[in-house]
Amino acid sequence: MYKVLYLKLFSIFVMCSIIVLGAQTSFAQTTVSVRGGTHDGYSRLVFDWPEQTAYNISKSGGTLSLSFDKPAGVDLSAVNKEDLANVGQIFQTSSASSVLNIDVQIKPESNFRHFKIGKRVVVDIYDAQGTIAKASSSASSPPEEPMPKQEEVKKADEKIANNLPPINSIEQDSGVEPHVITLTATNSVGLAAFEREGFLWLVFDDPALTVPPVVAGPNKFDLPKLEKITLPDATAFRMSKPQGMKFYAEGGGLLWRVVITPNPRRTKVTKPKVKHDGIDFKSGGSLTWPFDGARKIVKFTDPLVGDQITVVTVDSSADLTGEKRQYVELEVLPSIVGLAMVPKIDDMNVSVTPNGAVVTRPRGLALSSERDIAPIVLKDDIQKEEEYFDAQENPSRLTKLFNFTRWEMGGLKSLEENRRVIMVSMAAKKGAAKVEDLITLAKLNIANDRGHEALGLLRVASNELPGIADNAEFIGLRGVAATLSAKYDEAITDLADKSLDPYGEANYWKAYALSGLEDWRQADQVMPRDLNVLEKYPVHIRQPIALALSEVALRAGRTNVARELLEMLEPEFVDMSLSRQSAWKYLNGELERQVGQPKLALENWETLISGRDDYYRAKAGLSLTRLQLERKKITPAKAIDRLEGLRYAWRGDELETLINFRLGEVYVDNEEYLKGLSVLRNAVSLSPDLPIAEEVTDYMTQTFRNLFTDGKLKEVSPLDAVSIYDEFKELTPIGEEGDLFVQELAERLVDVDLLGRASALLDHQLTHRLKGKNAVKVAIRLAAIRLLDNKAEGALRALEVAEQSMKEARLSGVEEMAFEQREIKLLKARALSKAGRVDEGLAILGNMPEDEDLIRLKADISWNSGRWKEAADAFGDLILTESIPKTRPMNEYQTNLVLNRSIALNLAGDRVALDNLRNEYGDLMMQSDKARIFELVSRPRQLGMLNSKESVASLISEVDLFGAFLDNYRQIDK
Repeated sequence: MYKVLYLKLFSIFVMCSIIVLGAQTSFAQTTVSVRGGTHDGYSRLVFDWPEQTAYNISKSGGTLSLSFDKPAGVDLSAVNKEDLANVGQIFQTSSASSVLNIDVQIKPESNFRHFKIGKRVVVDIYDAQGTIAKASSSASSPPEEPMPKQEEVKKADEKIANNLPPINSIEQDSGVEPHVITLTATNSVGLAAFEREGFLWLVFDDPALTVPPVVAGPNKFDLPKLEKITLPDATAFRMSKPQGMKFYAEGGGLLWRVVITPNPRRTKVTKPKVKHDGIDFKSGGSLTWPFDGARKIVKFTDPLVGDQITVVTVDSSADLTGEKRQYVELEVLPSIVGLAMVPKIDDMNVSVTPNGAVVTRPRGLALSSERDIAPIVLKDDIQKEEEYFDAQENPSRLTKLFNFTRWEMGGLKSLEENRRVIMVSMAAKKGAAKVEDLITLAKLNIANDRGHEALGLLRVASNELPGIADNAEFIGLRGVAATLSAKYDEAITDLADKSLDPYGEANYWKAYALSGLEDWRQADQVMPRDLNVLEKYPVHIRQPIALALSEVALRAGRTNVARELLEMLEPEFVDMSLSRQSAWKYLNGELERQVGQPKLALENWETLISGRDDYYRAKAGLSLTRLQLERKKITPAKAIDRLEGLRYAWRGDELETLINFRLGEVYVDNEEYLKGLSVLRNAVSLSPDLPIAEEVTDYMTQTFRNLFTDGKLKEVSPLDAVSIYDEFKELTPIGEEGDLFVQELAERLVDVDLLGRASALLDHQLTHRLKGKNAVKVAIRLAAIRLLDNKAEGALRALEVAEQSMKEARLSGVEEMAFEQREIKLLKARALSKAGRVDEGLAILGNMPEDEDLIRLKADISWNSGRWKEAADAFGDLILTESIPKTRPMNEYQTNLVLNRSIALNLAGDRVALDNLRNEYGDLMMQSDKARIFELVSRPRQLGMLNSKESVASLISEVDLFGAFLDNYRQIDK
């Protein structure tokens, strides 16, 4: 009971401490650091977040605004002191409790780009003419014109909408900023949104909706106002449709957005499934829209037309019916969310089922079969797709800048002769005429995939005629040449130049260059969806760019685009170089994997792992191993063997890093943590400046953290646990979480009796890290471990630290720690007795309220110091607390108490008390396995036989009651 009670009390203390520490950590504010730098042609701002964070960015005049989706604190004083050529003052425009908003003053003419690398958000502001209108550096936010109170209210509403976390990025084609209607709620709300008779309707299925939608955008006050219409079981809003505008929905549940924009988007509509009994055309049919999240049916009267509208709300913007459809007995209204219809019959039945929204009538709807209407639907779909491309990037709108076909001049077989002719002609020319030939020769090399040569020629041309470098075509040529030369940093500087904005064709090359920089997200964003122009490129440059863009598409999960690109190249496969054939096979395998054809993926990759291309042999081996491991076709041990071999198959770039990354992951999944973390550290060292290094570091940190917080440390051998900590202690989180890591490791060492190493860890924490209440807890734990290790003096030193830390904690306002005070006294009494200062130890106990634990400790100290009378008295008190009945046998604990009292009385020479003990408990002891020993110790006229502790060593070894005194400290419940 003593051990159990002590364990429970100590466990409660530890658990409470962890809860308090966790609560304090959860309310700590995130801190973001900001740094800047000036580069050739642009200035860079880097926002270092401690975690992955989404963001929006927009530009208005001379202000660049960033809105992150999480609250954070930020210190801008250092970056505002830097002399950045294209950046003025930087302001935090949000409060500490709201999501972080930053405004950056730039030149109104400046162009910019932005991207994420791991947890970092990077913004580059390019050189431009003009000046930055800097505000006073002492200002805490950008200067604003005074506004009347009404305007202030409207601005507050707009800020609420703008600060919401992004759902999907809003296209801003043609430089037109869209308007957004936003509704947020604290409980999930379904929506149906549709158009009718010049109105946009928003029907929310919550009749108690109190917070109206917020309209935001550059000209929001010019938009028609939202009119609220209260319905019995829903809340609706209606707006006159602005001329020339289109509506699109985003989000769902707690956050809805309706985007108002002149630019069309491609949307995926939910088409109805027709069920027909096949008897005749007139009856028997039903329509089912297979929504994933159909919620509620709402019926109401249109106040303008006077007929009934029936809507089905949904919980996601992915569920919509799209364009208007006419049926014999109902009209489906054009919908951007959910389903809206006008019945033409009185007995139409609408229901929500697990399969979606179902519309029918008692005898069925009059519907044509799907076979009959399929050609009409297909024609409609094709027309809509053509309309989308007409408004986006069809060949007539994707403005061309390059004429590679004409520049090719007969291709590679004529390249040398063409170069010779141009060089001979150029020898007699000077000035602009010479520059023209240099550019012609550069075009010839570009069209034949000779980027390095073209780049050199363009540099000569710009030296001959410096003004030519401002020409848009020249800038584009230089960007293309740099891309073909794999000088992607140089390329993106040119390709992002504002002068190329009117030329949609440049976006092929911008996406290509961004893929070379591993910026796959931005590459996907800028890549044109129309591939017709690319298809007409000369084969030598179509192949590398199409392969790069197909990887961009695959990384974005756009398998249809990737398939189109790979099929474009398939007829040329036989004539491709080995590296391009290998790239095509690898990417085709990845395509098949993504579309659910793993066997075809394996077939593509298996041909590469035995091929002659070292790069794709390694890359395919990595992908093949991962796929087989995911499908459980190979064991983790087999995967490790393969990946270990691949580590030496390709060296020197990101692929080597990726192989090591995957190998480390498999080791970790296989619970070989020390090997896994070691391989992962090697992966980081291979590519420290690449984005993947940050991804590997994040994974290492999380693995290390999980090992010490999820109970996995007990699955690791003690020596490995110590090695992991020693080798990777730099991954230990700062602050209280890191302290808990070390304490967890110390407990693991105590479990396996590595007490000295556990003491060293906790002693280092006390010396260098901990203060106040945390120090009290750890010092007490250190004292207990040192007592377990028979280091009494060390335990006393730890208890002195505990007492001093308790005083400091009280001075800082921490509540009285009665449990800790009592525990310090008990441990100190035990340590003093172990150090030979028995009287001091017993004196401490004499001043404490007596309970069973204290009596136990008195018995232990008295017994071990040979004070037999005091030991006998303590055992007698413990026996009384048991209230031992005379009618049934004693348990083992009670038997040991009686036996130990009898030994102590014998050694103390107290025959009267010993006889009384024998008379009271002799019969019960005769029923126990200690009967012989008790008889020997307590029988009459044997006084003096047991005249020393040593003389009963053989007896007490069988009843070692006190050896487990400190077992309560050996395991602490977390």
